[in-house]
Amino acid sequence: MRFTAFIPALISLHTVSGIVVQVNPELITHMRSPEPGHSSFIEKANCMINLSDGKFVTVVETCDAVRRAIDDARR
Repeated sequence: MRFTAFIPALISLHTVSGIVVQVNPELITHMRSPEPGHSSFIEKANCMINLSDGKFVTVVETCDAVRRAIDDARR
């Protein structure tokens, strides 16, 4: 009998301090962009990604770029 392991495709994103983070797209619950005129994001952050475990990460990539990375990882 042969078993096949499922290995999720991770996407590489960058924090505002330049650290590369690997995110499993299957764990992303939602994303949001900073709102003009509001200071809820740290400077240089372009997307906040919330994960199913309640954690979040802010990244320099735009939410559109993150969506494209998710789509590419699923192909």
